[in-house]
Amino acid sequence: MSGNIMKVVPVIMAGGAGTRLWPLSREEKPKQFHNLSGDGTLLEQTIQRLLPLKPESCVIVTARRYEDASYAELERIGMKGTVLSEPRPRNTAAAVLYAAIYLSKTYGDCIMIVLPADHYIRNPVEFAAVLKRVVSEAGKGNLATIGIKPLYPETGYGYIKAVPGKGNAFAVDSFVEKPDLETAISYLAERTYYWNSGIYAWKTSVIIDKFRQLLPRHFEAFAPLGALGAGEVGSSLGDAWTAKERIFDSIESISIDYGIMEKAHERVVVPGDFGWGDLGSWNSIDEILHADGEGNRSPSGDLAIFVGARNCSVFAETKRIAVVGLSNVVVVQSGNDILVMEKNASQRVREVVDIVRDLDSGKQS
Repeated sequence: MSGNIMKVVPVIMAGGAGTRLWPLSREEKPKQFHNLSGDGTLLEQTIQRLLPLKPESCVIVTARRYEDASYAELERIGMKGTVLSEPRPRNTAAAVLYAAIYLSKTYGDCIMIVLPADHYIRNPVEFAAVLKRVVSEAGKGNLATIGIKPLYPETGYGYIKAVPGKGNAFAVDSFVEKPDLETAISYLAERTYYWNSGIYAWKTSVIIDKFRQLLPRHFEAFAPLGALGAGEVGSSLGDAWTAKERIFDSIESISIDYGIMEKAHERVVVPGDFGWGDLGSWNSIDEILHADGEGNRSPSGDLAIFVGARNCSVFAETKRIAVVGLSNVVVVQSGNDILVMEKNASQRVREVVDIVRDLDSGKQS
């Protein structure tokens, strides 16, 4: 790009192990590398949705063990990019600062779009249009985010309260935590609250300065990367990796919302309505699958059989599964593990993961 048009670089957060989607998503192969919809892996679909912005490259922030798999996704799509490996998970604030430093070393000041790898977008054309508005707001020096117009009183999402106004972007009044049902109903009625999408855009210079002001311990911890070249900041080898291990060992785990967005000024929210879903649980996966006449869903083809079943979902990796006479049940088979779950109990899958870890560690000791 030439002139005063600022380069735009997407940064995809793909580090989570996705334990609530066990047994399909596990530490060896988390959800972002699975094809849950039949239309490509979650990471692949995330990259594809960015193509209308014509980025020259993108950055994926993930764990070191997923570095090769992430590069394979980029190569399959034909997108140039860099995978920034984290020595250990330290939440989204660390990932954002890590990527911002790398981008500032590589491109000087640019606009970085931050987005998770595990979202579902039903209308990618509208999503691209909203993303361009967010980029425009970031170019003005704002910390810009997408707020999803709430469809129902959801208690599993955080919310963004906007200052009423006109146009495509509004000043942010506050970020609010996940509400109880009564509060969520009041948010829906008030029409100034949006679901927090976790999608952001800002100039690298602006976000790095916000870390200096609002998260000085993170800013100081990452200072050694300032002495390295872009290639070293992006490396998972040698002295550069050792320096990053020290950095990630020394900082606490803080989200970008809690550490920066809840406290900063110059925050704007751009409303979006493009069929958004946060694929964080088996219950939420229903949003991306076609249902038959009885509300049953599966991406597994002939491996899923429904007889007298209603509102059931089957995810089968290698085994045939038949669901007979049941309602509101999810069955997932991956490897030697099978999950059978009432749909409304999806938040309890983490408890199963904890039990499985204890059992497996007992076998090894």
